[in-house]
Amino acid sequence: MMTPMTPKEFQKICKTGKAQGGYLFFGEEDYLKIRCLSLLRTSLFKEEDLFNHVKISAQSGDWFEATADQIFSLPVFAEKKLVELHSLNCRKLEGETLDRFAELLRELPEHSECVFVLYTAPEEFDPGKLPKTPSAVYKKLSAALTPVRFSYETPAGLNAWICRHFAARGLSCTPAVAAQLLDFASKDMFTLSAEIEKLADYTLQKGENSVDPADIEYVCCGRSIDGAFDFTDALLRGKSGQALKLLSAMEARRERPENILGGVVDTVSWMYAVKRLTEAGVRREEISAKTGLHPFRVERFCEAAAEKSGERLEKALELLTEADLKIKFSSVDSYTVLDRLVMRLCRL
Repeated sequence: MMTPMTPKEFQKICKTGKAQGGYLFFGEEDYLKIRCLSLLRTSLFKEEDLFNHVKISAQSGDWFEATADQIFSLPVFAEKKLVELHSLNCRKLEGETLDRFAELLRELPEHSECVFVLYTAPEEFDPGKLPKTPSAVYKKLSAALTPVRFSYETPAGLNAWICRHFAARGLSCTPAVAAQLLDFASKDMFTLSAEIEKLADYTLQKGENSVDPADIEYVCCGRSIDGAFDFTDALLRGKSGQALKLLSAMEARRERPENILGGVVDTVSWMYAVKRLTEAGVRREEISAKTGLHPFRVERFCEAAAEKSGERLEKALELLTEADLKIKFSSVDSYTVLDRLVMRLCRL
């Protein structure tokens, strides 16, 4: 049984170009998993390689055979290939299935041209209580794969990460300001990343080089869901593919359906209010004063509502209310309700 590697250790391997064999991604922090997987892909391929970058879903019945075929086959006109296996519920792996899978993975050293990643969501993998009492699945898989554990980042680690994130945009951020953003927004790294980008854009737009803590509550969305604005904009522009992709990402992050819908309702409501006020001849500065919205957010809502009629936004609110009632009072799966809502709103 192998001691889990940290994300930083894995990132170092990728940056030095020494990634090889197989890796087991597990743990709670999905943001870091996705970042590390992206770094691995970049280290193996200068650009997306459709032939040698293979993603397999365990939701298909032949996932085992497909994985074996890819491990045993050579890359196409390249030195390396990357094989990713997703959506495997390792909690249900047992008996002969677990033994066969572990035996297959033990073949990886004989196929040095293949780099393999078993990517698991928190609900799909139980490592047990490491290091003293690992689960049976962890013991079997870590004997064949290098485990990489993605635990939630500590508050101190998040604080330093926020400061580095701003520094990458050419802005300074004190630990005190980072702590304020962390308290106001979320400890979720997906949400924090989006809020940092918005705050950085606003700070640069003002021509300043350091983050002003007074801007946090005006520009950021607090502890509401990440992606509500972009998701709503895609819905109202009729971009069903983009909307479904954003919805899938939110579902993967285990966003509550009612929170997703609440974010859309809030965004459309503000678009509608800003649209009607603009049509009535109210200037943007006055809209900010009347609604209490920061001018930066008024500007965003005005731009988003510019190509949408008030009637269309009103109809969208009716569909959202209908979806809200279905989520609260019907037996239909909540994400199914949201999928249907996407198609209905995109046809408006």
